[in-house]
Amino acid sequence: MPIRYPIMAVLVTALVLFLAIAAFRAWRSRANSQEAQFSAPAEWLEHPSGGRQWTGIQYVATSVLGAPLERVSAHGLGARGFGKITVSRDGVLIERNGERAIGIPFASLRGVQRTSVAIDRAVEKDGLIQLDWEQDGFGLSTYLRATSTETRKQLFEELTQILATKETK
Repeated sequence: MPIRYPIMAVLVTALVLFLAIAAFRAWRSRANSQEAQFSAPAEWLEHPSGGRQWTGIQYVATSVLGAPLERVSAHGLGARGFGKITVSRDGVLIERNGERAIGIPFASLRGVQRTSVAIDRAVEKDGLIQLDWEQDGFGLSTYLRATSTETRKQLFEELTQILATKETK
């Protein structure tokens, strides 16, 4: 009877290891498939210093536009993190701590709205900002959360204003 316990431990460990490897391979396969559909976003913008910057912003996720439960993991877009955002006449620059920056040129911006749910995150009413944009014709929605209500309000107003100037051009 004592021999069964080590054998069971080895089998359970092997099963857990197999499932972890399968999950990692599925994640990489999805990322590779998405990377074939659009190129990596720029990591900079021409004149982001000419805009307004907010710190204490949480990058929550990016999903496929119109499919809010389909996470985009390509090009580092699947990594959640804190950082800062700059909104300028050139576009939006999201700089995450320890991750690749996301530069969204002005011409790629499609819309902004408030929401409460993003993939695996649910917050208070209108607690997230959903920024819709395109990369190589592929529609994306990026979800951001500000650490304070006032910052969230100011950021949403700035994004709304910059998109309004786009519509008048």
